[in-house]
Amino acid sequence: MEYKKIYPKSSIKHLVQFFWNFEGDFAETSLYNHSSVASINPKLAFQYIPGMVVTENGQRNKLFVSGIQSQTNAFYQLSSSQKVGVFGIYFQPYAISLLFNIPAYVMTNQNIEITEILGTEGVFLEEQILHCKSTRERIDVITRFIEHRIHNLSPNFKDTINTIRYLIMNDGNAKMQELLNSQFLSQRQFERNFKMLTGFSPKYFSRIVRFEKSITTAYNSQQLSLTELALHSGYFDQAHMIRDYRAFTGKNPSAYLSEDQSIFVKE
Repeated sequence: MEYKKIYPKSSIKHLVQFFWNFEGDFAETSLYNHSSVASINPKLAFQYIPGMVVTENGQRNKLFVSGIQSQTNAFYQLSSSQKVGVFGIYFQPYAISLLFNIPAYVMTNQNIEITEILGTEGVFLEEQILHCKSTRERIDVITRFIEHRIHNLSPNFKDTINTIRYLIMNDGNAKMQELLNSQFLSQRQFERNFKMLTGFSPKYFSRIVRFEKSITTAYNSQQLSLTELALHSGYFDQAHMIRDYRAFTGKNPSAYLSEDQSIFVKE
């Protein structure tokens, strides 16, 4: 199994956090399982060697060949028992709305084929990516695609995006009044913009940011107790963290963190 993370060029880094490429050759006796959990970041994925399966609410379905895994507060399992190859784009939380002119909340908790969003343009993009011979070629194709769709933002969106970044930098710990102080908007308009860009209210978005912070902290500081992990991640106490893990992973923290996902989250 091989996982590589590649960072974008400066022209698109405000929309793309990183690219990734994942390959593995699995079998029934060495099944690959990955817990996909709550996340503020939408992803665009292309299976150039298809074979991933999604299990959600007891139902197993093949994952699309190419499509968007949207921002989510839900959880499901990805698995494979054969050879797979996946190239993906890990977007900033607000990128999907800006690139595809779709309110993010319309897509929350969905896995959507690229053709459902882009039509014939999606068919052409998929063909380009699937015919590439290397990760570098795939990155070049998707970078040109994103550059072509970049447009100037309204000042109101810029303010809201800065607030989204502020929340992430502060691990989801900020009061509503602090957020509003940086806006030239009413609270209602700010919350409307925020949900359109991220799919969540500011409060709920902050909750997922804090949860994701705890996962990264756990894998980079494995000696921490659950109480220490909760406090380091900005939780009021361990009970609040346990509540979020059950909501966002379907498991308690000890069970989820015993799964080795460190290849994907370690800094």
